[in-house]
Amino acid sequence: MVEPPADYQVPSDKDAITSTPRGDGQHILVTANTYAENSRTEWNGALLEETSAFRSDIELFYDLHTLVWDPELGETLAPRNDAVTSDVSWESSTVPELHLTNDLRFGDGTTATLEQDVIASVDRCALLVRNRASFADARQRTLFTLFNLGIKGHSHDDPHGVQDAAVRHEDDCDVLVANDGERYVAFAQVRDGTRRFDGHRIGAAGRSHGSDRSTWTDVYEENDGWIDSTEEAIGDLDAGFGLYVDSEDYGDKKDGDTEVEWLTVMGFAMDEKSAVDHARESLDAGYDSERREFVDAWESWHEGVGDAPTGDPKVDDLYERSLTSMKCAQDGCCAMVAGAFKPEDMTYKFIWPRDQVIIIQSLVAAGATEEAEIAIDWLDRVQITDETYDDRGIDRRGTWWQNYYTTGEPHWRALQLDQVGGPIYAHWLAWSETGDDGLLEKHYEMSRRAAEFLLEYDNDWGFPRKHQDPWEEVWGYSTEGTAAAIAGLRCMAAMADARGENDFAETCRERADTWASNLETYCFKQGTPYGDHYVTADSPEYGADPAPDTRPDAASFMAYWPWNVLSADDSGLAATSELVEHSAWRATGTPCLGRYPGDHYTPSGAAEDGGWPLCEAYADVVRWQNGQDPDAVSEYLFEHANEWTTSASLLPERVDGDGTVSWNSNLQWSQAMYILLAESHARGEPFGLAPRS
Repeated sequence: MVEPPADYQVPSDKDAITSTPRGDGQHILVTANTYAENSRTEWNGALLEETSAFRSDIELFYDLHTLVWDPELGETLAPRNDAVTSDVSWESSTVPELHLTNDLRFGDGTTATLEQDVIASVDRCALLVRNRASFADARQRTLFTLFNLGIKGHSHDDPHGVQDAAVRHEDDCDVLVANDGERYVAFAQVRDGTRRFDGHRIGAAGRSHGSDRSTWTDVYEENDGWIDSTEEAIGDLDAGFGLYVDSEDYGDKKDGDTEVEWLTVMGFAMDEKSAVDHARESLDAGYDSERREFVDAWESWHEGVGDAPTGDPKVDDLYERSLTSMKCAQDGCCAMVAGAFKPEDMTYKFIWPRDQVIIIQSLVAAGATEEAEIAIDWLDRVQITDETYDDRGIDRRGTWWQNYYTTGEPHWRALQLDQVGGPIYAHWLAWSETGDDGLLEKHYEMSRRAAEFLLEYDNDWGFPRKHQDPWEEVWGYSTEGTAAAIAGLRCMAAMADARGENDFAETCRERADTWASNLETYCFKQGTPYGDHYVTADSPEYGADPAPDTRPDAASFMAYWPWNVLSADDSGLAATSELVEHSAWRATGTPCLGRYPGDHYTPSGAAEDGGWPLCEAYADVVRWQNGQDPDAVSEYLFEHANEWTTSASLLPERVDGDGTVSWNSNLQWSQAMYILLAESHARGEPFGLAPRS
């Protein structure tokens, strides 16, 4: 339904996304989802969801429904609610044209198939959906397009933003336009040259009675084949329009042809006229013309980056898909949003400096140096450069906030040391891999400010002061955060030497070496309920079950890769990696490691049997390099990862115990890890290890 129930966001794991790699279409980010394989919902359909333009963290409309009314049967079917099967896929690993298929069954047993192809225009800010509906016979039907406008700003307190919407009847075209005062979207359609709506409505989302009732209620719930037209409204809105199909309107009108094809377009802009122009221009251009530009843009972009490295068709396909996904997620600000999904309150449509660091690592590995460099530019732009105190009284000059809106405005603000040392590492890696001294100079002051903060953040006992762990749950002395800080100082030392600042370089190295010498003292625990291992964090500010200072943690493997503070065969890290088979720590039906035993950050909010592909990646590199499992990385790449992907072969944040996608797809950190594993496997060593001294 257009107005979702309270738990609507939870089961929607977002199987695919699309955008363009260049041109005005880069402003658009579209997500598609199929519910068919998700056990937490009764739905089986597929649809477009949460489409944004100009800012990836603000949607201009939510779900786009295509409904079918059959007057002889008196039935209205909506794909998400009524499909018996569905699928979402990409055209290829390098061309993210979306293909959605919904199979419908009417009460008399007859079937229908709705197929949709989706691209963004390269030349203008517009989205095109080519629709094909195939039926058992050719008779009168009405096809409806419905959507929840859902435009809103930052507020987490009011999930229902106010929109202004109206239908414009132009000389040869009907257009439905909506805005929130800043962003505009214009909807139009065409079939056989006709650009008129057969009925149109703007209603109050979620309202089931009265003249202003929702469009969903009017079309789907009343189920009478009519849409009661309204011209305009203000509020929390849904909207839609009809397309009447006579028995003579199928295909090319030849006997036996039972297919209807039409085009739906959406134009986006910062003013109404431009939004309407973009929609109309895409109608004029047509899907095939726009698609040629879309395919050319993506194929040209892939030609400009590195080749998939393994030679195995399946691995290289998933590698290319991961790279395509990250490029799609690049917001107009030039950084990548963490993920194009929103389980609640836009949670993953923010930009985390920590995620950018790993994404940059993978982009450098894949030869996408331009994307890596503009992501470093973003880190430089949003760094805190003035004396600024957070709610713990810490002067944050030289650091980054925990995450950001796409505008660069801070959102969460806790201090994570991997989001201080990490950007220094990303800068060092891009410079050292490209040999570009101009890149060293351009961001040198950014890295120096971050290093100066780290040098001042000593607890006077040879260790960094407390900070938030990488999973954003614990304030303490975290294993991974400390390792990232050490790596950042060592990277800074290498860059300072290159600049001739040898005294500063030595200061950074000495502090890093001192912290490294005390890492085991603080963060390695013996005799816990799980054995001997590195923990999430020592001296946590508050307790949990299991306690952060008594549980093994997958993030500790980052102390080897990429931070290179511990060797892969370090006795403490080896002891930790021996525990990855513990039943409480990994999925039972597939070799995928969780963050830590008893993890409650799951769709149900309770500890579940399952794992995180990115966690398994870090563990596998350690086991590969220390000899515990020499085939760990190759098995991840060639066997296991394919079990964990969405229908469009993108990796999620988390999988269930049997490997089924469980939550939050696609996570760009997961895509980055696949690229990094493939590159490391092909090179015979982990890519991007920080300096050891």
